[in-house]
Amino acid sequence: KKLFCFELKIGAIITGWFHLILSILGIILTLIILFNHDLFMRAADYFSEVCNETNLEGFKLFQDQHEKNVFELAIKFLGGIYLFVGIVNLVGASLLIYGAMKENHLLLLPWLTSEILGMFIMLCTMFIRCPYLIIVIIARVYIWYCIWALYRDIKRNKQITGYPIEPTMAVAFTNETTPPTKPPAYGDVVAFK
Repeated sequence: KKLFCFELKIGAIITGWFHLILSILGIILTLIILFNHDLFMRAADYFSEVCNETNLEGFKLFQDQHEKNVFELAIKFLGGIYLFVGIVNLVGASLLIYGAMKENHLLLLPWLTSEILGMFIMLCTMFIRCPYLIIVIIARVYIWYCIWALYRDIKRNKQITGYPIEPTMAVAFTNETTPPTKPPAYGDVVAFK
């Protein structure tokens, strides 16, 4: 019923804002890299020259112009993929915030889906690069489960129609033997038996 020390709704809104800010920063960084890839390539060349001048003899980032072109194409391609993922996360985080505020369970689904895919990708790359990311995955699974609980609560509350407890009716009849189907209009005289 709680996301860390917050209620589920407040925790979902905070999580949404956190993801929204990270998505905006990721999109800005990706656009900077995509539009300034020449600067990035010059920095890679400089790094290669510095390594050649120091103790790392024989280290060369690019052996020829073809490898440099392939590397530049890979930067553009991966930048495009990351830009797409950033936009999807931006939309998902926005819908998470709006869905939590308006208590609409269907608006939580895009964030839940994109978070599952993100955790899967992180899990696949974790063993290759950074084994310490297991802590991040555990935190993401916990947050995902809390948002899923909010989704279930909102969905359950939307399916309940009417009042959860039957109200007690005061028996008020005029000269009829059956109870009225609707309350009396304002100003009607009602006789209580």
